[in-house]
Amino acid sequence: MSRDQTVTDTETAHVTSRTPGTVVLLHGLGVGTWMMSLLAQRLRNEGYQVENWGYGSLWQSLEQLIPEFESRFEELQRRLPPESPLNIVCHSMGAVITRAVLSNVTLPNLHRVVMLSPPHHGSHFASRVGPYLKWLTSLVDELSDREDSLVNRLPNSLPPDLQLGIIAAEWDYVLTDLTTHLEREVDHISVPSRHTGLVLRRSAASQILHFLEYGKFHRSPCPFCETPDSPEKHGGS
Repeated sequence: MSRDQTVTDTETAHVTSRTPGTVVLLHGLGVGTWMMSLLAQRLRNEGYQVENWGYGSLWQSLEQLIPEFESRFEELQRRLPPESPLNIVCHSMGAVITRAVLSNVTLPNLHRVVMLSPPHHGSHFASRVGPYLKWLTSLVDELSDREDSLVNRLPNSLPPDLQLGIIAAEWDYVLTDLTTHLEREVDHISVPSRHTGLVLRRSAASQILHFLEYGKFHRSPCPFCETPDSPEKHGGS
């Protein structure tokens, strides 16, 4: 039996015996909880309790949203049994909100965090269109890649023992790969996808589940992760 087969069998046995925890989902800008519903179902199928949280991204700013989610996470922490792990999976602006919250709020149950296409150092696309959309929402401009943008002024004081994994979209038209990185990440991987469609990809869901279980992403051999689940490269989001 090969070493790779041994590792696979061990991981499969561990998945069967684990006690699933709670996963909070946070969507990105301009969508709602419906965008995360497929991922939510995939996580529930693996035994996780899922909290799919939404927020209005019009007529608000990050400075308004962050205190709201600090309160929501503190309330969730109070409801969780001490032994129940808490995980967070967040997309795009949801990752920025998560990063800001974790800089200010202590969550003893926090286990692992997976961020999808996070604009940690801002978005070049937001820099171009943000000034024209301030009448509708200030959030786009706050996510720009200017040095003085709100996202670039956020603190980096994340919990010292945080296990953070980041998944970038290989065909992202909103972000560069460099802006998705964060100094505190323990693993980073790119998945063939566009920015928004990343939350719908089965291969991304597989990577999320693997990180939540083991604190690392799949590496080759991983036939399932390498199998395209849609002709997205030729169109789609």
